[in-house]
Amino acid sequence: MNESVLVSVILPTFNRGGYLEHAVRSVIDQTYQDFELIIWDDGSTDQTEELVRSFREKRIQYFCEQNQGVAYARNQAISKSHGELIAFLDSDDAWRPEKLSKQVRAMESFPHVDLLFSDFLNFDVVKETQKTGFQQELHGIEHLTISQLDDGLSLIEDGMLESLALGNFIATDTVMIKREILERLGGFDERLRNSEDFELWWRLGLAGIKFAFLGEVLLNRYKPAGTLSSAGVESGLNTLKALDLCCQATLSTGRDELVPYLEKRYRNTWQNLIAGYAREGDRSGVNHAFRQSLKYGLRPGSIRLWLQGWLAATLRKGQ
Repeated sequence: MNESVLVSVILPTFNRGGYLEHAVRSVIDQTYQDFELIIWDDGSTDQTEELVRSFREKRIQYFCEQNQGVAYARNQAISKSHGELIAFLDSDDAWRPEKLSKQVRAMESFPHVDLLFSDFLNFDVVKETQKTGFQQELHGIEHLTISQLDDGLSLIEDGMLESLALGNFIATDTVMIKREILERLGGFDERLRNSEDFELWWRLGLAGIKFAFLGEVLLNRYKPAGTLSSAGVESGLNTLKALDLCCQATLSTGRDELVPYLEKRYRNTWQNLIAGYAREGDRSGVNHAFRQSLKYGLRPGSIRLWLQGWLAATLRKGQ
């Protein structure tokens, strides 16, 4: 254990033994080497521990507890770490080799930056498609007011929360953040099983921390079958809980003007829940989600989803 490292890499994992080796290897093979890697096993029942032990790498620390969610896993790993800078990686993704070196250089050159993220490449394993994250969330990013700090490095001057509400363009796997920020403002909310990243970025934005980003792709992000990206009812309800927390924090800080920006996310989440309840054959759930979506304005898409969802739920219930 090295208590003098600059960067602590936080890697939570749960039953991702088939992908974990690739993720760990992408950390070990970084051109920047002053790091420690904290792997928090969130109760895996596969070969995760054997795989981690096989690396025989002194910079890796491995911890395992019963499953309590990714927010808890990340927070616990952070509590075991020592670096001034914290970086995150999910166990089914992989960094580009110069990810840490480029981010450390930027953070050291511009010490007023509190959180730095980058573009990333999204691979949909099922659909066999790929697209950069910034392309997918361009409708959010293009509303930011930015200034150039360096070649490819941009400081967000204004519009952070308004833009984030349009689309979460920050992939946690690309983030490097100062430890003191997390210690002062808190880490991931452990009441959430997903959308914990959006809630944290929103909370940090309300606190006025300085965000910056590198326009370069520094992460390969994989979407295997069975991930939370295919939103179900539980995922949708957790997203609503995260939005409620964001709304409460917004009001408590006197930023009432930001609340309307969250309404589209509320509507989209209820629309996703229409489809989620339909897959479970729950017609009352479909109807409830549709009625809730109407609170944020009537949209033709909501009506279409309700009709499709009600029919799908009816057919599934009859099976």
